[in-house]
Amino acid sequence: MALYFSPNGRIAQSTYWQGVIVLLVISVILTVLSAYSSPFIGFLSILLFWPWIAVHVKRFHDAGKTGWLTVAMVVLAIIVSFIAGLILPPLFGVDVAGMQAEMQRDLENMAASNDPAAMMAATMEHSRRIAQASLVPNIIASALSVGVVGFVMGLFKSDPVENQYGPPTA
Repeated sequence: MALYFSPNGRIAQSTYWQGVIVLLVISVILTVLSAYSSPFIGFLSILLFWPWIAVHVKRFHDAGKTGWLTVAMVVLAIIVSFIAGLILPPLFGVDVAGMQAEMQRDLENMAASNDPAAMMAATMEHSRRIAQASLVPNIIASALSVGVVGFVMGLFKSDPVENQYGPPTA
């Protein structure tokens, strides 16, 4: 558990990948659950932010680098996710903008009814449909982001001797 909750120390490349794969699988499970049950389940992924940071900081420490370089990896992940989010949905025939426009039209039509419960139910249903239609592109975008960041992290080789962050990893 220290792998996910403490940024202190060092981890080997293999331990890094084990941690990243576990976090990716949990993220995918939350994405699927969010798409098929409640969009609010997706907010649980916020709880994974710290474990992602801890794993990356330790990997940088293993290379003798400051953990603050993790900020660059977060920025890289956001950029890759953003670009993949623009490219992948249309490749899978998902028109997110069209689906959102349809939701907006439905909500505008319902506004005259002055029924907040019906509007909330319609919003939830539209959100669920968008999430389900975007599920495969979103999972691929996440895996692509993890892969690109992992590739960059692989460029940092382990420091073979003890450094300021601890003894060398096995």
